Amino acid sequence: MPQVRLASRAVISAFDKTSDVEVIIPELERLGVRLLDVSVIGKSEVVQTISVTERSRGLLGVFGKKAQALGSLQVVEEPGVGTLSGAGPLVHVLVNSPSTSPTGALVMQGIPQRDALIYSDLLKHGKVILLVGVADRRIGERVRAVFEQHAGQSIGYYAGRPYGTAYHGVGPGLR
Repeated sequence: MPQVRLASRAVISAFDKTSDVEVIIPELERLGVRLLDVSVIGKSEVVQTISVTERSRGLLGVFGKKAQALGSLQVVEEPGVGTLSGAGPLVHVLVNSPSTSPTGALVMQGIPQRDALIYSDLLKHGKVILLVGVADRRIGERVRAVFEQHAGQSIGYYAGRPYGTAYHGVGPGLR
């Protein structure tokens, strides 16, 4: 069953360089962010360039010993976007709901549809998307600051819009 964030406090950003994502993950852990709440997704050819650490191999090597919290690297083919790779709740939704687009998966994670369309377009153009579910505004602002330090683009903090209260169902970009 796909994971859907019911408490929709999330910070999201797009990155050009995968090296930025490699540095951010340990910083998020130091802030107290649970790896269960972190999603990384990008085109397969871009995500595969994330370097391998000594602790483990592949994309999840950046997560160290706690990689099992995210699950394994998953690959999904999305029409109009291409082959995507990643880990976390966002990717879990895409893999387990074949009719859901990246836009629909972002909406399920608490991102408003108009902004989800922007992030889906960034994903289509080769950016790596990092989505972090946060417990409160204080942690959200700290995560946002980390994203800004590492050249995050289109950084957004979304709060107070639980999935299903303002919008749900089928609409443009959701299928």
